[in-house]
Amino acid sequence: MGHATAVQIKEEKFILSDKAKKLTFGLMGLGALLVIVGYLTYHPTITGLTEEQVHHLPLKRLLGSMLFNGYFFFIIATCAAVFIAISQLANAGWYVAIRRIPEAMSEFMIYGAVIILIAVGLGLPIIYHWAHDGVMEMDELLAKKTWYLNKPFFLIRLVLFMGFWIWAASMIRKYSRQEDQLSKGLNDTTFFDKTFKLSAVFMFIFAFTFSMFAWDVTMSIDAHWYSTIFTIYNFATGWVSALTTIYLITWFLRSNGYLNIVTDEHQHDLGKFMFAFSVFWTYMWVAQFLLIWYANIPEEVAYYKDRLQGSYKFSFFFNVIMNFVVPFFLFMRRGAKRSRTMGAIVGACILLGHWNDVYLMVMPGAMNLATEVTGENPVGIISVDSQGVGFMELGFLFLFGGLFLFIVLKALTKANLYPTKHPFIMESALHDTGV
Repeated sequence: MGHATAVQIKEEKFILSDKAKKLTFGLMGLGALLVIVGYLTYHPTITGLTEEQVHHLPLKRLLGSMLFNGYFFFIIATCAAVFIAISQLANAGWYVAIRRIPEAMSEFMIYGAVIILIAVGLGLPIIYHWAHDGVMEMDELLAKKTWYLNKPFFLIRLVLFMGFWIWAASMIRKYSRQEDQLSKGLNDTTFFDKTFKLSAVFMFIFAFTFSMFAWDVTMSIDAHWYSTIFTIYNFATGWVSALTTIYLITWFLRSNGYLNIVTDEHQHDLGKFMFAFSVFWTYMWVAQFLLIWYANIPEEVAYYKDRLQGSYKFSFFFNVIMNFVVPFFLFMRRGAKRSRTMGAIVGACILLGHWNDVYLMVMPGAMNLATEVTGENPVGIISVDSQGVGFMELGFLFLFGGLFLFIVLKALTKANLYPTKHPFIMESALHDTGV
């Protein structure tokens, strides 16, 4: 290509400024304050509930908000590691110049895992109604799931799955940094081959374990409900959110004078991914909703019935606008994907939209109350409206969002901003697909 002589592969270190530190710590401090204020000021007055049932609602909302926010940032970090693994297995070259960004994002995985384990550990008898003593025996449908839905096996699965993903992501980062330090040159594929083999194992295991992980953390909150495409729907949410985050961080670094080998071509490719997978997410959303709603099976349609009434109704349609309408109509043009302003607007909408998406996955079920009733169904579910997004939901968003930004920016300082000795670094710098 014509600009080949202008490309220089050199050391480029990111410096975390005091301004950026203050921003991340400020977000965390504001978030913690909002969570405390939200918890102390949440006094629901809902007719038809006993005083004891109302007493449990603040804690249910606190743990539900903690869980869905932690889950949102964890799947973003995890899908960043998946992005590297898939690109490695595809022998992709274009992404190498921005590879250190998803590597840095994956460092949040261990923090997200701890948040999820705390929320789940405390929430098993509170937001997972199947975990109440005696419920599984009294409910005919849930009784058939006791071999899978039981506390010890449930927690063991979460620890093993997340533990393996975290280990694989850490090894991918390790090989990448060792390549910079120990590789003999661009023709040395030692660490490339190690990463390729690890990525193959990681993706094979991830495909199965993420399915169960999504069932456990989010779908089992509504234990009577199931969807055959729920896993891929969850992955689509995490995947497009991770791509969007990579896109926005790339713009941030470039606007601050970093990533000298990254061009608008790389930015455009990321934008095309964002656009394409926003459409893919919409396809999964429509497929899941229409098939379940049209079938009108009581156990299944109850999931959407809760989300189409009260304060959740706004979030339900807000979901479609932010995750499909905005990126489809504003990000279709080539120039939009290369525009920092339009990219920031669409990227912010996508992230907010998918945060709202995970909110809808978790909170309606987390706020519901299980109660004993007479009749054919010994365990009843009382739907409780959380009264919309409030201080607790926003507080955990700012708290974990600030922590995520700090971890990612700190991780970027640990290595060169792009792998200088990766076999495909020149291909990426020249943006040559190597037909």
